[in-house]
Amino acid sequence: MEEARKEVGEIIDRLAVIYDEEDVNSPDILREIERLGARLKELTGKTIEECRYFEQFGFGRGRFVEKTAAKNRKIIALYVVITIALTWLLQFMPMIMGLDIENTSISSFDFASLFFGIGGVIPTLTGIIFVFVFYTKDGIKDFLKRCFIPNRESIAAIFISLALICAEVFVTQMISRGLGAEKLGFEGLKLIAKNPLYFFYFLFWGIISGPFSEEFGWRGFLTDRLYRKDKLLQASLFIGFIWGIWHLPLYFYPAQIQHDWYMINPLLGLLFIVSCMSAALVYMTIYVIAKRKVFPVFFLHLFKNIILTGAMIYPFSDTYSVVVVFVEIVMDVLFYVIFLRTPVYKKALEKTVESGYLK
Repeated sequence: MEEARKEVGEIIDRLAVIYDEEDVNSPDILREIERLGARLKELTGKTIEECRYFEQFGFGRGRFVEKTAAKNRKIIALYVVITIALTWLLQFMPMIMGLDIENTSISSFDFASLFFGIGGVIPTLTGIIFVFVFYTKDGIKDFLKRCFIPNRESIAAIFISLALICAEVFVTQMISRGLGAEKLGFEGLKLIAKNPLYFFYFLFWGIISGPFSEEFGWRGFLTDRLYRKDKLLQASLFIGFIWGIWHLPLYFYPAQIQHDWYMINPLLGLLFIVSCMSAALVYMTIYVIAKRKVFPVFFLHLFKNIILTGAMIYPFSDTYSVVVVFVEIVMDVLFYVIFLRTPVYKKALEKTVESGYLK
């Protein structure tokens, strides 16, 4: 075992020298990389692209690993800056141009909604571009499989997500009713009951207004790049904070609930960022349970958008819209703390492999 560890360390150090100092397009160097990669696979069962794996086993002192980690940090920073900058530029543009944004939303079909909608899909667009630019072919295949091909755990994760959101709706409404609020309207469910085709209408808008426009980026790319088994809490809170401030332009659109929260109380508006951070804990939990699959995360985001504060329960009282922020934060944190200790989560975490795949 000790000899194998030593040989792996030597291989990584040699790879560091190759990538730092040699011409990687040279046929001789390419053959050497292939030979070293084959031996690495034989010794560890891992490819060169999965080099960060070696940090877990004490092989991380080689310059190859350090260089890869530094490159990963730069890519993460670039993704965050580009995503926030482009979204803010596009979604603030209608205000700069003096357009009417009173009723602007993803489905309002006014001129301002063009900027609003395009700005909303920037996390996904940037994430997909970064995958195709910075990932190896195996990495691209892995990304597509994680996003579009569910496994058995994904189905379980979808039902767990639905149960959590329904529980949050129930608790929020019970508290709201205790404070004198009216009953929920459930207009979306009533429309579906009258005409089942409305289900597909709500599904379409629910999918494109958050899950598809954001999650290929936030979870498909950014979470993948930050995924370290011993640092999932830090990664979740970081992504949640970035996700929260990314919504800044929505505070200025009267048709958006972020605007309502800020107008009620600026501190309530700021709490939305905290709720994004607590929600990110749930998203990471679902991501782990489903073994890095993004597919069930689409549904979690969908449920939050159209059930917790969306069309399925609309109209809801002003009291509900305030209480839901606090309930979501508390219940999301409780969900994370409790699930972290379950055999299901621990087993899934153990079997989940940290991604490499950078070119």
